[in-house]
This record gives sequence, C-alpha cells and structure tokens, in this order.
Amino acid sequence: MMKKLAFLILAVAILPAMALAADPNKSQVVTFKSNITACLASVAIKQVDGHQRQLPTMGFEIEPGWHTMHGTATVNLRHCPVNEERIRKTVSVPPLEWLFEAGKVYYVGLDHSSPERRNWQLVVWKVEDMEGVEEDQSQGVNSP
Repeated sequence: MMKKLAFLILAVAILPAMALAADPNKSQVVTFKSNITACLASVAIKQVDGHQRQLPTMGFEIEPGWHTMHGTATVNLRHCPVNEERIRKTVSVPPLEWLFEAGKVYYVGLDHSSPERRNWQLVVWKVEDMEGVEEDQSQGVNSP
C-alpha cells in the first residue's frame, strides 16, 4: 500500500514537469494511466513500427504520423470478468495503429471490457492538448 501511495505521489509530481518539458513538435504517449472500472489497463509499449524498443513505462514522446504499437499489460479482472475458466493466460491482441499529431497527448491502454479475451485491444482512450484540455476523438477508438 505504501509503495502504491509513493508511486502516486511521484506520478503527480512528475506529470506537470513532463507537460512543461514536452516538445510541441512531437506527440506525447501516456501508458501508465489505467481506469480499472472502465476495464482500461495500463500498458508497457515494447514495439513501435515493428521495431523492439525500450521505452519508459510512464510514457514517451513520438514523432507525429501513423504509428503501430504493441506491448504488454497486467489486467485486473475484478470489475471486468472473463468467460474462460483459465485466469492466468497470455492473450495476443492486435497492435494499435493510430495517427499521432504534434502537440497532443495520447493515453494508450488495453481495453479488456469484453468478457471474450479475443476481443481485447490496445486503444487510445483519451486525447488532450498540451494544456490538458480533453479533445474530441473523431478518429474513434483504435480506428485509423
């Protein structure tokens, strides 16, 4: 419990600094945020555009444009149960393909709201401008 509290305090302290240091010519990708009740798990992106990458687990900057990402997640099934009996199971999900725009912040996570694991997918679940104002997602979740 204390580790989680310390991590949250650190995250709250770091986020404003990350926003101030953000390059307006790049896109910010946030991967450590989750929403357990909405069945959105945080992810660790391990591959971008088909290349293995070692990226920070909190998030990273990326050049604007179309990108394909793949990663791993740990899923909390308390609010979003699955139909299969075997709980500890590796699930393969398709990569996320998204058009990232300069000066925007993209929250990427694993949507595991479906009780069928085969329907789980990486998604952009929130887009903000650099000032933290949420923007309309006209692209829709996980659609190019």
